[in-house]
Amino acid sequence: MNRYYLYLIVLNMLINVIMFVPKILIEYRYNGAVMGMLVAIPIGFGLNLMFTKAIIRFPEKGFPEIFATAGGKRWFITLLFGIISFSTFSAGLISLLGFVDILRRFVNPEMPFLYLLSIFLFGILMIIRFPTDRVMYLLEIVLFLNTPLIVFIIFKAFTSEYLVWDSILEVGTHLFVRPSIKSIAAAAYVFSGYTNLLIFNRIIKGKVKAWNFLIVLFLGLINLFTTFLIPIGFHGADGAQEYLYPWISTSDSLRLVYSPIERVIFIFLIFYMGITLMSVSVHWHVAYELLKGTYKKSIKKDWIVLSVIACCAIAGALFLNTLLLNRITGYWMVIRFGLEIIVVCGFFIWARRKTG
Repeated sequence: MNRYYLYLIVLNMLINVIMFVPKILIEYRYNGAVMGMLVAIPIGFGLNLMFTKAIIRFPEKGFPEIFATAGGKRWFITLLFGIISFSTFSAGLISLLGFVDILRRFVNPEMPFLYLLSIFLFGILMIIRFPTDRVMYLLEIVLFLNTPLIVFIIFKAFTSEYLVWDSILEVGTHLFVRPSIKSIAAAAYVFSGYTNLLIFNRIIKGKVKAWNFLIVLFLGLINLFTTFLIPIGFHGADGAQEYLYPWISTSDSLRLVYSPIERVIFIFLIFYMGITLMSVSVHWHVAYELLKGTYKKSIKKDWIVLSVIACCAIAGALFLNTLLLNRITGYWMVIRFGLEIIVVCGFFIWARRKTG
């Protein structure tokens, strides 16, 4: 079992629990979300399988190392790296802005948004400059500390007396409604943690065996339906639509009677601080390393890239309110889905020809 590969997949699945995927799926609960998930599972898993099988043909090499010796036109490689970097950076930015907004709404409404953002930015910009193996070691520590407790909270949600299965079954009756591309794209994003292998393949040693893929498929099924159905079970098929962050409101419906902190929402957010920090750091580390692959080694250019990343994050905080961010994220999911299919299929064909 290749644990580093699984860490990247699990991290992406965990961050999707509280961010925009459940909101999009619940929005389409009567309009094809269930069928959309069933369609997205083989597509997302298939893309995962294709890309992983292709990139492990180049042991311990990321995209910059693979294409540095592959030949081809430099302008095309620079353009490709730029497009992928922007997609990866925007994934991290959406998660960062969303979680900072959650903290401001549910923890400290009086704290300025930019102040909260700057705290996260300081830590993230330090982490993304680490070597790839150190970023992975830090991710491993965060997952081992937080994942068991998050799984316990999800278990409490499943076993809660306030979970109404009739609401879940009501949504299930819309199984055969034609899905929208947005619901398919949002559901497929659950499997997209493999895209971080663009850089993190540098530390993947040996083959990724079949057991890893079976675990990913199993975890993806559980994560996807849990993310979608639990808020509906707590708030009703109609009521779940009224929340900007359905899972945050769901966690506030839970209580740990014998815990020092009874309200689960505060424990939930504390655990997710580390998960969000690492998710954004991993995405931005990939974007940072890809951009570094487009020019010769230069400390000055490295700092310019970091400055641009910080400025874009601050600009996003200034100009994107919550509703606009939700709307943009829906379109971004569709664009990312199309880009992901093109890049994965193109790289899979190229890798097979290159390695025979």
